[in-house]
Amino acid sequence: MKHFICTHTFHSEDTKKAYFEDNKDITSKEWFASVEGEKVKCIQHWLGDQDFWFCHWIAESENQIHEKLEAIGADKLFLTMAQEMGVYATSDEPNKKLYS
Repeated sequence: MKHFICTHTFHSEDTKKAYFEDNKDITSKEWFASVEGEKVKCIQHWLGDQDFWFCHWIAESENQIHEKLEAIGADKLFLTMAQEMGVYATSDEPNKKLYS
């Protein structure tokens, strides 16, 4: 599986409000389950007060991310730019060779 960083931005203030209203009582477990498929999975999510927010996905292709977002109707709320990351580093793998 490949690693992707997705940058998202809401279509409008109305879609931003709709997103938060739809998700106001959702738990992290429920949210992550909603964005998981057979070959695609969101594993991290960052959302602040800025216009752009970010998610870390693992998938076999960028297209699978867009297909998952379309399947749950998220494409109606926000735009997504997915970028494959060739290097994925984490402190959980201290001996991993990063650039070889």
